[in-house]
Amino acid sequence: MGATPSRRDFLWTAASTLAVASAPRITAAPPELTAAELTARVREKVGVAWRTPSVDGFKAGSPEALVSGIATTVVATIDVLRRAAAAGHNLVITQEPTFYTAGEDGGTAANDPVYAAKRTLVDERHLVIWRFSDHWNARRPNESVAALANALGWSAYRESDSDGLYRIPEIRLDALLQHVRTRLRVRGGLRWLGVPDMPVRTVVLSPGTTDLPSTVSRLPHADAIIAGEPREWEAVPYVLDTRPRKALLSLGRVVSLEPAAAACATWLRSFTPEVPVEALAAGDPYWSPLA
Repeated sequence: MGATPSRRDFLWTAASTLAVASAPRITAAPPELTAAELTARVREKVGVAWRTPSVDGFKAGSPEALVSGIATTVVATIDVLRRAAAAGHNLVITQEPTFYTAGEDGGTAANDPVYAAKRTLVDERHLVIWRFSDHWNARRPNESVAALANALGWSAYRESDSDGLYRIPEIRLDALLQHVRTRLRVRGGLRWLGVPDMPVRTVVLSPGTTDLPSTVSRLPHADAIIAGEPREWEAVPYVLDTRPRKALLSLGRVVSLEPAAAACATWLRSFTPEVPVEALAAGDPYWSPLA
């Protein structure tokens, strides 16, 4: 038989155990990620050659800032920027320009109070804004089209030989309008051309800008185009002149691209475990007086 532990041994063991249990735990610091490192990772993962010149790139803030969180959005309005800052997301990735023009240089607008207020907000909240449009839209299948189809519940209906063409269960045009309005939470921007009781079996999804060449090439294969921002002097009169055979639904650019911002957030999460990533909806900018 072994020796019986003495009372002194027992007390020493108990004290040692208590000391270990009460000692502060040393945890590894969370990995640091700068905005420049994150965007370099995006360039590596995006799957298309990075081209120059491009609208994509930093528009405000320091690329060397440590990222505390990422917000994706269609357009970085002042409201979106405030919500991003409140949620602790200092890197805002946007599809559309933040400072109102494609160049985003401000020019004489630098003295404009609206432009200045946005700049001040960005500086005071230490935000970094990075535009990600050209290369996101260059991915295939088209991310904006696929995200819009998913939002409408039509992912399973894509025609494999044509990007943007979907063969959906037959539905009347007026019922299709309600389906789109409800699924996309359209507040006031939905406009349409067509005959209310016409049957719709095939649709072309065209988020963003819809020009005449794409309308002419795709409309023969579809009953309706669901567009973001159709050019009113091109695509709209072309569809108008086909009546009653074809239809057009105009969602508004922001509404049509909103699902893509959410899809971008999901994609970023797949390779950015260090920080939270959240999609912030800009929402339909329009209100209907009849709503």
